[in-house]
Amino acid sequence: MKKDKRTNKKKNKKSSWKENIYNSPYLILILITSLTAMCCSDEIGIRAIAKEAKLFAYEAHAKMPGKREQAVMAGRDSQDIKEMIKPDLADEETEKKTGSEETSEEEIGNAGSCKIENDDKLNNSDQTEASDVFGNDKNAGKTPIGITNYEFYNPVQIDSPYYKDAGKIALTTAYPYTKENISYFNDAAFLGDSRTLGISDYAGLEEADFYCDSGMMIFKLLEDGVTYQRTGNKVNLPEVMQEKQYGKIYIMLGMNELGYGNTELYLEKYSEVLQRIREWQPEAIIYIMANLHVSREKNNLESEFNNININDKNAASASLANGTDVFYLDVNPLFTDEEGFLNAELTFDGVHLYAKHYDVWRDFLLEHAVEPSEGSGQETDQDRSEIEDMTE
Repeated sequence: MKKDKRTNKKKNKKSSWKENIYNSPYLILILITSLTAMCCSDEIGIRAIAKEAKLFAYEAHAKMPGKREQAVMAGRDSQDIKEMIKPDLADEETEKKTGSEETSEEEIGNAGSCKIENDDKLNNSDQTEASDVFGNDKNAGKTPIGITNYEFYNPVQIDSPYYKDAGKIALTTAYPYTKENISYFNDAAFLGDSRTLGISDYAGLEEADFYCDSGMMIFKLLEDGVTYQRTGNKVNLPEVMQEKQYGKIYIMLGMNELGYGNTELYLEKYSEVLQRIREWQPEAIIYIMANLHVSREKNNLESEFNNININDKNAASASLANGTDVFYLDVNPLFTDEEGFLNAELTFDGVHLYAKHYDVWRDFLLEHAVEPSEGSGQETDQDRSEIEDMTE
């Protein structure tokens, strides 16, 4: 009796399940749709599972040599193979690049010597741009634009309120310079300190005008009087710059600023001076000359008078060169050793050159000449007499 009841109960359950199916056409539709999606979809279901399985198998094989052939054997089409191999190719190229760019670690001294970073993208892109401007036929007839590049190295920590290690050395602005004769300086003015005074005395540039003094600073150039070396008397440089037009102006200042203010203040003042000179001399080519390094004996890490500080000032002033009418010139490679120190045999005090070496400096300037616009900077006898009248 109990067995019959259990049998009837099971039959009723089966009947109830079947009746629910027959009475729920939407449920049937959902079931059929789900099965179809599982069979046909690439994102879910059987195809997706198969795809993932193949990908897993490929990744396992890709760790062994011949991954491209294994991918083909796995049945991938050409596009799938490219997409799957591309990340690995990128990794291989990165490894090759990293390996080729490894350089030996060298101790960086206080001479401002540098370890070039070959992966410096900014420097490489600048050099490419300069090459395009100078050498590409499509730019024929166009005014070239100079590029000021840098050599980068690992900076040392400096505990000084006056400067830091810039971690880079500014190079002479890359430009298709012309080589000129001594007459190029007939309409040139040199502004600077005792190093510029050395050029005035020993480089044989009698036709150029020199406005310079020992101890001159960028902060005093336009504020105090400066000696006009042709007469030996002080002049007011802003008045001179507004009275006479020059074709070329050379500026070299920064040595006496090594222990005054800091590099940021130096750059700010340099920029201000440059702007004012440009207003007074709209047609002149302006050359920012790098400050010469000092000798190993003179170089002193414990004070501000050292080559790292000089490099910091040089890199700052070089940033003002625009490659069109303002250029940065670095003569240091002609006078320094491989460690960046001024060669001891070229200097009598570790700072200034012997007189006989200034002709090398002069020749460097003649080999890095940019022609000003036509009609600019033409000097006359009247110009000279007017400057002499300004002397105190």
